[in-house]
Amino acid sequence: MQVLSTSPAQPGTLLTPTIVWAAPASITYGTPLSATQLNATSSVPGTFVYSPSSGSMPSAGTIQLSVAFTPQDPTKYASVSASVSLVVAKATPPITWAAPASVLVGTVLSATQLDAVASIPGSFAYNPAAGSKLPVGTNTLQATFTPTDSANFVTVSVTTTLLVTIDPNATNIEIGSSVLHPGMKRLGMNINGQNFYDSGQLLRNLTFRNPGFEGETWQSILRCSSVTATTCTDGNTYAQWPANFLQGATFEFIYGAASGETGTVIGSAAASASANVGTTLQLSSLATSPAVGDFVVVRKNVPGNAQAGWWPTTGGGGTLSTEFTDLSPNTIGKQALRLTASGAGQSASVDSYFDSTNTHNFVLLNGAYVIQFRAKGAGGNNQLNVSLARQIPNGNYFNQTLTLSSAWQDYTLPFIASEPPSVAPGTLDLHFQASGASVLLDDVTLQPATATAANPTVFRDEVVSTLTSLHPGSLRYMDGLPSLGSSIDNMLTPAFGRLRAGSSTQQTEQDDIAIGLHEFLQLCQTVGAEPWYSLPPAISPLEMQNLVEYLGGDATTPYGAKRAALGQVLPWTTVFPMIHLELGNEQWNYATFPGNAINDPIAYGKRVATIFGAARSSAAYSQNNFDLIMGSFVLNPFYTGQEIASSSGYDSVSVAPYLLSTLNDTSSNEAIFGPLFAQPEMFDSVSPGWMAQQSKIVQAAGKKLVTYEENIATTSGTASQSMVNAVVPSVAGGIAMADHMLLQMRDLGVTTQNVWALPGYANSFNNTHGGTETSPVFGTVIDMGGQSNLRRPVFLAEQLVNTAILANMLSTTMTGANPTWNQPLSTNDSIQLNGAHFLQAFAFSDGNHQRSAVVINLSRTSALSVTFSGANAPTGTVLVSGLTSANLTDNNETSSAISLSQSSITNFQGTIPYSLPPFSLTVFTWSGTP
Repeated sequence: MQVLSTSPAQPGTLLTPTIVWAAPASITYGTPLSATQLNATSSVPGTFVYSPSSGSMPSAGTIQLSVAFTPQDPTKYASVSASVSLVVAKATPPITWAAPASVLVGTVLSATQLDAVASIPGSFAYNPAAGSKLPVGTNTLQATFTPTDSANFVTVSVTTTLLVTIDPNATNIEIGSSVLHPGMKRLGMNINGQNFYDSGQLLRNLTFRNPGFEGETWQSILRCSSVTATTCTDGNTYAQWPANFLQGATFEFIYGAASGETGTVIGSAAASASANVGTTLQLSSLATSPAVGDFVVVRKNVPGNAQAGWWPTTGGGGTLSTEFTDLSPNTIGKQALRLTASGAGQSASVDSYFDSTNTHNFVLLNGAYVIQFRAKGAGGNNQLNVSLARQIPNGNYFNQTLTLSSAWQDYTLPFIASEPPSVAPGTLDLHFQASGASVLLDDVTLQPATATAANPTVFRDEVVSTLTSLHPGSLRYMDGLPSLGSSIDNMLTPAFGRLRAGSSTQQTEQDDIAIGLHEFLQLCQTVGAEPWYSLPPAISPLEMQNLVEYLGGDATTPYGAKRAALGQVLPWTTVFPMIHLELGNEQWNYATFPGNAINDPIAYGKRVATIFGAARSSAAYSQNNFDLIMGSFVLNPFYTGQEIASSSGYDSVSVAPYLLSTLNDTSSNEAIFGPLFAQPEMFDSVSPGWMAQQSKIVQAAGKKLVTYEENIATTSGTASQSMVNAVVPSVAGGIAMADHMLLQMRDLGVTTQNVWALPGYANSFNNTHGGTETSPVFGTVIDMGGQSNLRRPVFLAEQLVNTAILANMLSTTMTGANPTWNQPLSTNDSIQLNGAHFLQAFAFSDGNHQRSAVVINLSRTSALSVTFSGANAPTGTVLVSGLTSANLTDNNETSSAISLSQSSITNFQGTIPYSLPPFSLTVFTWSGTP
């Protein structure tokens, strides 16, 4: 308060009035001055004039208020002035911000939510900022307003709330910490057998059929349908063996009344379908007569026929014959081929034709190659013509006539080839011809001149690289008839000494040698897969013990020494965590494998007990290293039960749950792919399903269920060729197969599975309406090192899933939308399932840091959203890989229309819905907390 006063003045002077003016209380900017502030008083009457005047709005800060007082009696009193300070505070801008409407999780913040309003000019800053995504729940939003007139207004912050909810149309996948199944393994693959015409050309040596010109061995299983004391008549009335085909063979009864009886086949009578009688064996005397239902193994060696596996041609009296005595000192074989054509006008030749489909080149010759063989001039001009050509214009790659030494000599003939992918299809022909000469020929190879360090095997580089990219957990070897009729000793013999092995009652000659067992194991070692070997079904107990010794015995043991001599000193059991040995292949399936089947569940079960009992009695056997497998029939759980009740000594039961065997209804995408997508769940996840039934029976016996083969298997129906071509190799088929295999893992605990197969371009399709059709089964590649190097979607699906499979399968629970459909009964495989799930989820952990999840959207038309929760939900930086395409029927048959996609998401938030494309397979991988 300011008080102005004076003492009385001297005569003749004016008096000074007393002014009282207290400093007013502070005001806020925008408050007009009024009598509240302008309230000075005087001790005498007069008038006040203020500056700033009443009604003024001073700027923020400390200002001076002044007043001039004029007394009413200016003759007596003097005019005076006074001043006080006034604090003007900055004003707080008024902000209006209503709570925004709730949003779905994953919604990006925008002006719709960030819409605060101020009454004066300025700018807003929001936290969280525009573009952010908020978690589920009530979230606080903050707006900070900075006024343009910062001299008079303060910066102010306000808050509101935003409710974020879960999309009712999203499915939440909770990934828990509990281990559902330990010991999971990556999906496996069958390598099938080799052939000379499509993607089955697996070996570096392209003349693999009978490169050593060796003889034949035969081993078949027959079942007595009628008997006498010394005869056994097989039940197959359509067998192709001529009379006395088995004369001189040995026999061994392996099941039934005469079990254990051995001897010699004195003669055999041919089967006759018209007389309804099968092959009849005349046997040497037996102590115990055979009975109906007995199984007998017959074995014989058939030397000679050195040109088997080659295409022979003679002219002018030239001949081809087998040489047994005059052999190269460097050969391991027991035969050579003699070409006799030393007379005038005579010729004798053999050809190895390969890559002979003539619509597609499955092998392109590019780079340096060598033709190698052993040969000897044996008469005439001693000349041998060697040529290699693709049977197209300008397709000659090598042609040379050699004058051979009169002593055995090894020859190496190098050449260069450069075939572009555009080269016209045509059969390749390696040709050896003698004209005016007699020649001995043996041990032929046609292969790349050098081997790569990454591939120490006998398999082509392209085959090894394809398998390496697949990263299979197991490789199964079942080379069909060439291996099933073989002995273990023959399977361990190098190729130049390996015999052709026959077994089928529908053949009288086997022209191809099998891929060697040692060679197969080297392939498994190179690509990091556990080996699965289908044993010859007629293997003897002694052979089984020898095999176990070869696999697990020290190098000082007889068969361990054989292994070491082949280049593997340490036991194979030190290389692989598990070796799978299966007795035979589809022993129930006599129709496909006549002569190779113990097609009675009780007899087969007992034989399993005998053979695997012998395995377990070997000093080289270890329970931790071997998985001994009994095969069974997936569509007949009762058959499996009979096997189990009759057997012992096995660890696992194997079945082959193929999908979509018949294709009839192709009226719409839904008619085709609805059933296909429902079938895996129908098979694996509901109690009436074939795999669910098999699992229940096998687990009740305390054993493991495994799959030896599985794939899309469409080989019959009424579908047209164009529809078969559209459906079978489609991206939808690949996704269905991935779903099938993962459901077996999750719902049945199946740890070991093998797709059939790596090679195989096409098979016949039995159209029940007539007509000749093919089906693009069962190979998962188009070619390897051919014109395209294309991979079918089944391969891509397995390749993708294998990136996710870790040792521990974690539990998953789906809540929220979790949509389903009711699949009506279809004429395609009689598929029907109510409540089929559109979404399937699977999760894995390595027990340390690595985590993965696989989510499959089976909707044919709609993208579906998923969220994640739980202790092992994806978080942080997540790699997202996927398999899908624009159309359900897209395929890679002629071009790379389908490929795997990959992207990385940083700061992945599981509560934010992730949209899965229709008919898609998506893999999430990330690092988690141990």
